[in-house]
Amino acid sequence: MRASALSTNPMKQQKPLDILEIRTNIGWYLDLTDVYSCALVCRDWAKTFIPLLWYTIDFSVQPQIPLSILKKHVRHVRRLEHLDLSEQEGDTLRLLCFGSGIRHLRHLSIAFCESDQVNIHGFDLLRRNRASLTFLRIIRKPFEPEVDIVPAQYCIPPDVLVHPTGSRLTDLSLHNTILTRDGFTHILRSSPCLKRLNLAASNILAGGYIDTMGAKGTGRDCLTDQDSENGYYSDEEDVDTLVVDEAVIKWRPFRHQGVIELAATLQEIFNPDPSIPSPSLLRHFPRLQELYLSGLELIPSIKSSVVRNEVKACCPDLCTVGFSSSPSPAVEELIINAFENLAAVHFEKHNYTVGVFHGLLHHNSTLTSIVTYADQDTTFDSIQPEPIDDLFKDQGRVIQLLFQILPLKSVCFHAHEMKIEWMEEKPWRGTLEELSVRIEGLDTEQKIEKVRSAWVECWNKYRDVLRQSANPLLEDSKVGFSGTAKQDIPADIVVKLEPVDENHMISQVNGNQGGRDMLAPRAPNPLDFFVNDGSLEARVTRFLIQQPNLRDICLGNGYWTL
Repeated sequence: MRASALSTNPMKQQKPLDILEIRTNIGWYLDLTDVYSCALVCRDWAKTFIPLLWYTIDFSVQPQIPLSILKKHVRHVRRLEHLDLSEQEGDTLRLLCFGSGIRHLRHLSIAFCESDQVNIHGFDLLRRNRASLTFLRIIRKPFEPEVDIVPAQYCIPPDVLVHPTGSRLTDLSLHNTILTRDGFTHILRSSPCLKRLNLAASNILAGGYIDTMGAKGTGRDCLTDQDSENGYYSDEEDVDTLVVDEAVIKWRPFRHQGVIELAATLQEIFNPDPSIPSPSLLRHFPRLQELYLSGLELIPSIKSSVVRNEVKACCPDLCTVGFSSSPSPAVEELIINAFENLAAVHFEKHNYTVGVFHGLLHHNSTLTSIVTYADQDTTFDSIQPEPIDDLFKDQGRVIQLLFQILPLKSVCFHAHEMKIEWMEEKPWRGTLEELSVRIEGLDTEQKIEKVRSAWVECWNKYRDVLRQSANPLLEDSKVGFSGTAKQDIPADIVVKLEPVDENHMISQVNGNQGGRDMLAPRAPNPLDFFVNDGSLEARVTRFLIQQPNLRDICLGNGYWTL
């Protein structure tokens, strides 16, 4: 009888890229050209990389896709960007909206048109994917509110965001929409996982209020008694008395416990319906942490005191505020009078004034982050630093006060050039962890690279010395004890780490003759490895090293991380 051949273990012959999970994880980090090349390797690789290749369809990049190809791969699509509904679209749009091929979408950006018949098919696309969507942006064409008031059932049909098993939606953007307050409440209630809400050029009309105090069951603002028990409503004292069509009703707002970020104009939030006084939208968001405002033209009914009282009463956790608008004195007024104990502030670069900088100093115990919005054409990955238009160059000394007084951790002044002379006048607080700024004179790739290399090299040498000095101390702490188990080492034996100079350390060692409580040498400093040649690059490097917590910097041509 012949002995059977020795069987080999197939797992020992398998290469890492032969494993499906490894290929899939690697595929997410490749660009589309590399993913396409990988899909052509073999049949198994095609099954892995083709779904990644068709994961996203962006109609702003690929306006025309061959119908035969799209039919074959439409089942892999999970993200649809810039889908614009129009009666002029061809077979591609009909397949997307009318067919049943696209399901399980996670990200959808869709623009509706004026045609009701076309919009119906767009709503059908939403219904088919309502259980899986986590991001949804709905855009309507701009219209005049006086002549084109759109009911909630037209913009957002009630069953679009309602699903028997619960919606997964976390990000919702509504552009150019008009809703009743009841319709807006219905959307919030339909999205229990909602975290971020963006209302761009939208209005929440006063119509649709329900007497939530006198109604029963589902009439209580479209909520059940169980919803009230779960904390969706405020307490009895938080009841608004409204006059709607000469009828006095008592109304309690639906309180969404999950929304932490809201973006809208000042009027949309604090005066939703210009024709009728109505409660602010902040009543719906007791856990709000981030508020991004645009359209900051203060109207008489929206004073900073009104904003202050609403924020204090409705959103006690608010700590981040952003201002995105044309230059307006309202920014300074709101920073000083409307908000307290801010931790982060975001601005447009043209809104920086001396008054705004002084307003930031009012939050001297809490403000840790200041960010300037970047222009659309700004890139942080360019090798050569791009020229900038520094709108607040004359406020350079005032800006230095921010670093000297505030406990800042993250600062982005990518459109501002600092002078190293002003930076060296007084030390910063030393809490900075991330810095994006331009330095006057560092205007070429070579100069910035010289700073980066020296900064990284000093910190690397410093870490190496710490690592080497830690090993002998750990070994010395075990001398004289039998065994290696943890319980064999007495708890009262410690290694004292006191900063002393080298001569004092040597004398202590000679006098101690190997005693256990040996003093360590002076703690090293990153500046010990810095070579100062007096150049601008050396001065900037020295200043950066003096910030002990700084780990991420951008000086004009990309971010560096230690």
